[in-house]
Amino acid sequence: MRKFLITSMLLVSGTLAGWAQADHDAIKRVLYNETEGFFKGDKAKWADCWAHTPYVYFAANLYGGDFTLIKGWDNLEKQFKAQFNTNRPKEKVVVQNANYTIRQNGNMAFVWYDQTLQDSHGRTTSKESRVVEKIGGKWKIIHVCAFTNLKGLTAENIK
Repeated sequence: MRKFLITSMLLVSGTLAGWAQADHDAIKRVLYNETEGFFKGDKAKWADCWAHTPYVYFAANLYGGDFTLIKGWDNLEKQFKAQFNTNRPKEKVVVQNANYTIRQNGNMAFVWYDQTLQDSHGRTTSKESRVVEKIGGKWKIIHVCAFTNLKGLTAENIK
């Protein structure tokens, strides 16, 4: 009986670890797709990454130095409408996300990571945090906090 219990616990713990890794991979993918969709002007790809709810929240200091705070999907979609309704040529953007910290609790997860964007304007780095919620079996962004071009900010400064 004891061997059976130990074997069962090992099998269950291995299965749970595999599920957690699959969730973490899906979360990373949605974060990447949201950024890539935004900067490449692909509204469908960008919008698919967001929960279309009144409780989504977006806070960021943008590349020009302005701070933006938006609450609710309808307001977020309206704010960024011009980004997607433009005739300017789509720019090649390389998105690199690294140094993830993911804290998952059921259908919610908090993510902290570093992001680097490379485009025709040069290289931009940022510290990003997201809260994602699993809705209908898919991870969706419900909160963004992004700080760009933080010169001299290191992990030691953030503690």
